[in-house]
Amino acid sequence: MSESLVVDVNQDGLHTLAVPGSFRASGSFDVRLQNHGEATHVYLHLDDALSSIASIPESHHYVDKDDIQVVRVAVEDGATGSGTLEVTTAHGATTEGVPVEVGADAPEKPPVEVDESLAEPAPQESEPVPALGGAGGAGPDVVPAVALGGVAILLAVATFTVSGTAAIVLAVLAVVTALAAAAYVAVNRRRERGRP
Repeated sequence: MSESLVVDVNQDGLHTLAVPGSFRASGSFDVRLQNHGEATHVYLHLDDALSSIASIPESHHYVDKDDIQVVRVAVEDGATGSGTLEVTTAHGATTEGVPVEVGADAPEKPPVEVDESLAEPAPQESEPVPALGGAGGAGPDVVPAVALGGVAILLAVATFTVSGTAAIVLAVLAVVTALAAAAYVAVNRRRERGRP
């Protein structure tokens, strides 16, 4: 948490002020008046709520050209509260207010305790192997797939034993049969996954 509230004076032109949207401090804090241009007068004022727990030794400050002036805001020990710090320049023509919250820091989150068992790899759960047909039999999608696969293998072997046009026909039949077997298995798996 920053303990310095930075006010940029004349940064965007003569008599301009740039302040943070809000500020929080655990106790006493500094206001840093950073002048980016011509020398100017800056006034600091604590509203009633903030002045009940904090004070500024002097409200009027002359900040020289391109200079930084640090003003201490003294907060009573252990005091908490909130209010507004008003910053004014150009004899009141430009005024900005900064909501200020004073109090103890937010309690830190307790550290996360790491158990030694977290270093051990988790046991891998193996996917169950589907039983062929439940109690000992072949499943409904396994039998046709095996049959079509067997036909494809027989056709492929037969291709090597015959020659000419018959070999080409057998080779084409082997490929078509293998594709049919693959398509059949894929469709049945999709159906199985779609079941509740």
